[in-house]
Amino acid sequence: MIRSLRSRLPVRVIPEDSAVRVLGEPGHTSLGKRFTLISWNMSKARKRSWLDDLKLLATDADILALQEAILHGDRPHTFHLSSGFVWVMGQSFAHRWRGTTSGVKTGSRVPAISQRMIRSRDQEPLLRLPKTILATEYALKRPKANLLVLNIHAINFVSARKFSRQIAQIKEAVGLHVGPAIVAGDFNTWNPRRRSILRAAVKDLQLSRVPVAAPQWRHLNQVLDHVFYRGLELVNAWAVLNVKSSDHIPLQVEFEQPG
Repeated sequence: MIRSLRSRLPVRVIPEDSAVRVLGEPGHTSLGKRFTLISWNMSKARKRSWLDDLKLLATDADILALQEAILHGDRPHTFHLSSGFVWVMGQSFAHRWRGTTSGVKTGSRVPAISQRMIRSRDQEPLLRLPKTILATEYALKRPKANLLVLNIHAINFVSARKFSRQIAQIKEAVGLHVGPAIVAGDFNTWNPRRRSILRAAVKDLQLSRVPVAAPQWRHLNQVLDHVFYRGLELVNAWAVLNVKSSDHIPLQVEFEQPG
């Protein structure tokens, strides 16, 4: 009975052994002393202007952390191949009738040394879908130091206990990494309990929050998107307000490698 009901749902979970895809070729070999990261929930590219907005963001970014990103089946979009970025996609689920998959996607102008997808241990209700963290590493100019980037779309519509279980996965991944780290994405921090859980985790990890926020009226003016970092120097940060193809506003952050 349960299996029959799931077969009728508009989406299906992608098996973990085939969920990670790598597309495109990087245009550079290493990050400069200063580099820019942009984090954006692109709302499954529902609006026609999504590609124009993504191209605009890519002109200013060295690393793009996208949530609710899409992949057009087995055929990469021409942008994947021509952007000068290598794209690592952690596919969460497939839309049965659209021919697309959705998940978190991290693009970079430099090669990723490693990539790993971490699925939430719990699932969101109704469609029974897990949420995803994508971990990628990049070489820095400082010897023997790699930059860890965690791109997260946090689980929603579940208890604080289940939310905390996914945040614990962030703590585990960052806690095991020796070197600079960035944790960015849509954390769905729409109530005080969720914000408290996240604050406690980043404090334990000695992460600093980038002081930029972009509340949206569609989210009842709650701040859902965040960027945290350690082992880097913050140069500048702002919200990219001219992007209109999503209900989330991109956060653009310029970092500098220490030393």
